[in-house]
Amino acid sequence: MKKTLLSIAFALITPVALAAQPSDESIRELLQVTDARQLMEGAMAQTDQMIKAAMEQSLQGKEVSAQDRKVLEDMQAQMVAVLNEELGWDSLEPMFVEIYQTSFSQSEVDGMLAFYQSDAGKAVTAKMPLVMQNTMMLLQQRMAGMAGRMQQIENATAEKLKANAAE
Repeated sequence: MKKTLLSIAFALITPVALAAQPSDESIRELLQVTDARQLMEGAMAQTDQMIKAAMEQSLQGKEVSAQDRKVLEDMQAQMVAVLNEELGWDSLEPMFVEIYQTSFSQSEVDGMLAFYQSDAGKAVTAKMPLVMQNTMMLLQQRMAGMAGRMQQIENATAEKLKANAAE
């Protein structure tokens, strides 16, 4: 009975063990071929623009003194600096390598490399920044539309809290 259980366990574990973990080099090559760094940097630039737009939206056309404008611009710069520090390529690349290593086998990474080096793969890579830009633009529009709804929820909640406090 023990031999049978060991045989079954070995049979189940062996395919996993035989699936070679991809090398750091092949994953880095894949990230390079797919322009992952440029995509992330583009996304960070879009995020910076979203922060600016959100700041302007929150002001809702109010006059802001030069001194207050400077404070708001400093806040934005600090936020972008934190984003760049935490989500910049130097901190993300090791994370991507680890994720790819635990998610894909070497043969799967090799297959992706072959695809992204093909004409179709190159087209995907070339057009992905436009896809990201359009996505960010639409998300920005949605967020702007949500702001009013969120404000309504906040106002309604404040009214309920006032009513509760009055009781």
